[in-house]
Amino acid sequence: MRKRFLKTHVLAFLAFTLASGGGITARAASLEMVMQQTKEPAKDGTAPVNKKEERKEERKGADNTEERGRTSLVINGTDKTGTFIVNGQDLQTDLPIKVSVSGGFSVSPATIPANAKNVLVTVTLNSSKKQTLGKVVLRSGDFRSYVNLKGFGTPLTPKDISKSPVYAGGDAEKFNKAANDGFKPTSKGYTVEFKVNTDDARKEFFPYVVNDKGVGFKAFVNSSGTGLYSAANDKAFVNPATSGEGGLGKFYNDDKRSHTYRYAVTPDNRIFVYRDGLPIDTVRAVDYGPQPDFTTETGDPVENLLKNPGFEGDYDTRDGKMVKAIEGWDIAIGDIYNSDQSIRKQEITNQQDADNHILSMERYKWSDGWGAAEISQVVNVAPNETYTLSALVRGGVKKEGTLLGKLKIEELQDGALGKSVEISSDKWETYSLDYTTSAECKQIRIVFYLERDKWGANITPLEADNVKLTGKSRIFAPKIGFTNKSSNIKYFTYDLTGAYAPLEEPKIAISTGIK
Repeated sequence: MRKRFLKTHVLAFLAFTLASGGGITARAASLEMVMQQTKEPAKDGTAPVNKKEERKEERKGADNTEERGRTSLVINGTDKTGTFIVNGQDLQTDLPIKVSVSGGFSVSPATIPANAKNVLVTVTLNSSKKQTLGKVVLRSGDFRSYVNLKGFGTPLTPKDISKSPVYAGGDAEKFNKAANDGFKPTSKGYTVEFKVNTDDARKEFFPYVVNDKGVGFKAFVNSSGTGLYSAANDKAFVNPATSGEGGLGKFYNDDKRSHTYRYAVTPDNRIFVYRDGLPIDTVRAVDYGPQPDFTTETGDPVENLLKNPGFEGDYDTRDGKMVKAIEGWDIAIGDIYNSDQSIRKQEITNQQDADNHILSMERYKWSDGWGAAEISQVVNVAPNETYTLSALVRGGVKKEGTLLGKLKIEELQDGALGKSVEISSDKWETYSLDYTTSAECKQIRIVFYLERDKWGANITPLEADNVKLTGKSRIFAPKIGFTNKSSNIKYFTYDLTGAYAPLEEPKIAISTGIK
């Protein structure tokens, strides 16, 4: 047993050392890593790692056996960095170490020469999420090593932006500022705020904003609530103050009062939404941005027009497994009794190894459900132009051989126009189709489609990866403004220096002590 253990460790190829505290060594084919606990956080934002606490967290999860023993790096603060040192040993000289990292982080360098010594690798937390989990993957041929990552985003800085309104109040039906009016958002993010009265059903307010990258939103406020539009549907926000047990989660905008709304858009394109100072939700702008009137002209051909085409981006789950939201994609019916969507690991090639993620769609087998399972993405396109859609897909095949899965293109301006291809195998194959848009087309919808069938049908999951839409892009014109139906506007303003929280969050303080 002892000899076998030593033999395994001779096969090692990488050694790591945390720049903040040193003491990490890895020399095993299983790439296990042992780390000395550091006592002080590094100046670069890296937090000390407590191995006892890490093991406690590991024991809580049911599916984390492979994570145990890996090096961990904790980064405190958006745009902060953590570092470690890489030493390659006995690698083939024509197989350099390729370095990649999960979404929400960036890493440098991307490539390390084989057998290099003491190479400093820097990981930056780009995400503004409260907590972001990920990992650095180092590949050299068939060899792998990993660093687990945990990042804690910096809370937004509070700031009052109401003192300098760009629209000082009234009941204007329209208001707009473009780049030539001075509206030029930068990579720092921006904040939009307005105060409006929508106290009966006749009153509605529709603010909008977009930058030159197409990141932005169109929102709505009415007498019963507030939310955001996407090209395919809309999202109504739930009021956290009224959503407890027995609550309806409603906003009572019919209370004859004006309410203040703030949308803070961060550099990583998240929208922090507030009402009267209360944080009500945080969403990804890429899930809600594409409006048909946000573009002005046709741009150059682009290799891939899709967001999150490999499903390596953010996703949100219900009960830890079923996906309820996927970065850039829209789930038509988020109901397990209709279909079950998941993002799961799947090795396809040596480069797309066990850390690769795919989309999986599975029908509920004991009912035909509410409708076909559809996961889609809307893309701004040019009229009378040809686009090529391709994807690596398998499944959607009924036991009896019936083909129920499709890859589709649909026009949004005319749903009767489009094209599709059937998925014909349970083996991975690349499917593609060319489509020429109509003269009136502004947007198309890319769809993974799994048809329902009768009760008890045995249908293989429809699975996809490596989606690509090639063709001419559309150019976005930065603008901000609103359209208004009868509501009374107290003010409308924006701040282009960053994403800011309101000065104060309303609270009702309770004290049990009497002085």
